Amino acid sequence: MAEPCKCLTSRQKEILSLLRKGLTNAEICKALNISANTVKVHLANIYKILDVSNRTEAVSVDIEESNENSAVDEEIHIAFIDGKSLDGCSPAKELYLSIIQALNRYRLFSINESEEASAPATYQVKISPVLNKENTFFVTLYKGKTADILWSESLQVNANDDFELMGTQVAMQIFRLLFHSAAQTYEQNKELFPRWWYATSFANVKIDNICRDSFDEIINELEPLAKAEKSPIFVPYTLVWAYYVAITESWVNAKEYVAKIESLACAAMRKNPYSVYAQFMMAVYNMAIGNKNGAVPYLRQILADLPQCVRSRRILVQLCMFAGQMDEALHLLNEGSRFIKGPEGVLLHSTPRAFIFFLQGKFAECEETLNQVLMFHPESTLARLMLIACNNKRGNFKESEKHRQVFFEYHPNFQKSDLEQILKGIPSPTKETLLDSVSNVFTL
Repeated sequence: MAEPCKCLTSRQKEILSLLRKGLTNAEICKALNISANTVKVHLANIYKILDVSNRTEAVSVDIEESNENSAVDEEIHIAFIDGKSLDGCSPAKELYLSIIQALNRYRLFSINESEEASAPATYQVKISPVLNKENTFFVTLYKGKTADILWSESLQVNANDDFELMGTQVAMQIFRLLFHSAAQTYEQNKELFPRWWYATSFANVKIDNICRDSFDEIINELEPLAKAEKSPIFVPYTLVWAYYVAITESWVNAKEYVAKIESLACAAMRKNPYSVYAQFMMAVYNMAIGNKNGAVPYLRQILADLPQCVRSRRILVQLCMFAGQMDEALHLLNEGSRFIKGPEGVLLHSTPRAFIFFLQGKFAECEETLNQVLMFHPESTLARLMLIACNNKRGNFKESEKHRQVFFEYHPNFQKSDLEQILKGIPSPTKETLLDSVSNVFTL
């Protein structure tokens, strides 16, 4: 049965019709008198709307012709402005197309190329040359059809650059900035449309920062949205992650919330089995029930489709560490660090790197790394417990006791059973080492 929410623009329907007739991209260009790049952008948007991965899957989807109940207005539109002005500079054009391609991998945005500011655009991106600086360009992100600049950075672009990598780096910066901007906007006005975008942005920012005070608000907002008929899959994805963090942080009853994760994950896989967000939900469900090995194939598939997915990479690194696969964990960390520019990437991977140091017996390096994490996230459960373990291993028992007291200021109801839940599924030798190293935490 056709689903009303799977509605395309008239141009997208034209292209899908030609796909069904077996036309190649080049033949579609000639038939519609559009460029190859425009065809690629339209195809990426079609795949996103239909939640498929390729043209074979796209042509098999039954599309309802009516535009009633269209989800178009529910989308986040990103307009790339004045790309034709870069036609004279091949490196800049390559970067421009690589950024579009990397953003399309998220399957969250409707991305279009335009010669000027677009009225319906939620955000706009423009790449423009820097005066008197050869091969140097500004990448600027605007909010809506306004002069409000959310971010701008100059990049030097040369013919020998790795444009796919650069495009991914820029796309990740844009993605994080969109999230934080939407989260801040949501805090000021909770009635903005599309509500799912602002609410999930707020939720992801707060959950990643382990904000217990925001958890109830997040659940009260997202649970009704997740039940809506046309709810984007990013809503239950965010909700599942919020549930899992709440379980690991001991904010909720684990059994009750594991059941909620199971319900959302199974529903997502039935409806969108090829979606990276459905696969992530299944990975989280497997971790929640202690089947950490069962989560690994899902996470590897996500990184194959969306290599810039920081959350999936971070979890997979932890699972490799718990399994004693240190070389693979370091490989994943180093691969992920390429995508994130500057000190932010170092901080993002600090906790798993510290864990590797701990298991390798490099306790001084571990302690130094954890102190960096706790400077920004003093409430972090795992980082604080690892720091206690480090100090115990080094014989710094006074320092260990100080951190134990700070830990319970943030987590007054934390029990040994909560730690065992976090470590559930970890091989016994590693698990016992960790439990023994923090045994003083639970000593009255």
